Amino acid sequence: MRRAVWLILVLSAGVGLALLLHFQHGNVSILWAPYRIDLSVNFAVILLLLTFVIMYLVIRAASQTMSLSQRVTEYRARRRRERAMSGLLDAVTALFEGRFGRAERLAGKARIDETVAGVAALVGAKAAHAVQETERRDHWLEVARESPSGKLAAGLLGAEIALDEDRPEDAAAEIDAVHGGKSRHIHALRLALRAYERSQDWERALVVLGQLDKRDALPAAAIEGSKIRAYRALFKLRSGDADAIWEVYRSIRRRDRNIIEIVDAAAHALAGAGDEQRAGRLVEEALADEISPRLLRLYARLSSLSARDRLARAEKWRGRHGDDPALLMALGELCLAEGLWGKAEDFLQRVDKLAPSRVTRQLLGSLYERIDRPDEACRYYKLAAEEQASAPLEH
Repeated sequence: MRRAVWLILVLSAGVGLALLLHFQHGNVSILWAPYRIDLSVNFAVILLLLTFVIMYLVIRAASQTMSLSQRVTEYRARRRRERAMSGLLDAVTALFEGRFGRAERLAGKARIDETVAGVAALVGAKAAHAVQETERRDHWLEVARESPSGKLAAGLLGAEIALDEDRPEDAAAEIDAVHGGKSRHIHALRLALRAYERSQDWERALVVLGQLDKRDALPAAAIEGSKIRAYRALFKLRSGDADAIWEVYRSIRRRDRNIIEIVDAAAHALAGAGDEQRAGRLVEEALADEISPRLLRLYARLSSLSARDRLARAEKWRGRHGDDPALLMALGELCLAEGLWGKAEDFLQRVDKLAPSRVTRQLLGSLYERIDRPDEACRYYKLAAEEQASAPLEH
């Protein structure tokens, strides 16, 4: 379309010029002593136009000749870039196909162009790592780090490699080095979480978990499981120091305090440190909404708390949650502690019918032994022993 428009314009200009020249009858005199040249106006105009065209062509040819070397250089650079891009694409394809040797060779060829040298080095490092060529892998990583566009990616790849080789401290150092104090993207946060968990840096792991939780970057179940592991480890590290354990618990967000496993870990840690009052408070708050067999067993054994008060609370929970086997067992243990033999027998017999276990039968044997019923005690002790002997076979 553009060519057609230009053709029409040129033809129109030619027609207009021909009509203009048709009505011109003047002369042009050129004096160059001792010469005089007389020309018609039409011929002079045509001569000027031809001179302009010739000068334009000469200047253009000179310009093209002078820029020839630059154009050749640009052409070679373009061809080199095209070959590098083609080699890089083939290298990436080979890497995902599992042809690691080919991927590394093609990555080496793709380095001929600086614009893709960093990415090619990353592909080469990944391929070399896959075949356990550590020296070549480290060389590739150094090349990638020297590239401005590959520094961040090289750091994250180095962190992945460190995690694969069970060097979590090095992985954390790599991530910190490339990010510094800046915000991290999701992939970096996931790598950091793995590094902190493996190096048992639980406080930093919890910070990363909070960031991942805000971005919905991991399934809720995975985040919850990681938080449970982290808090269990923190409580264990502070075992024996009730105040330190309580400080950790107070630092937990209110939403996370509803996770029964975290409450369970805190309560057991407090009880182990001798602070049964605060342990009992945590258990009572948790069991008001949800039944937990571990918390119930712990609650039944908090001997420094009033057994009658614990029994009264357990009865309230029973009214709310019904005849749950774990709750009935806790009631049986509390009744045993208070010497309420009849109620203890009733609760433990119900548990034995609903969910028979070695612990229940040991408690029944202990009960019958206390109330001087040796035959019953012997029978339940024997059943408990048989249960314990068969337990490994069930697994």
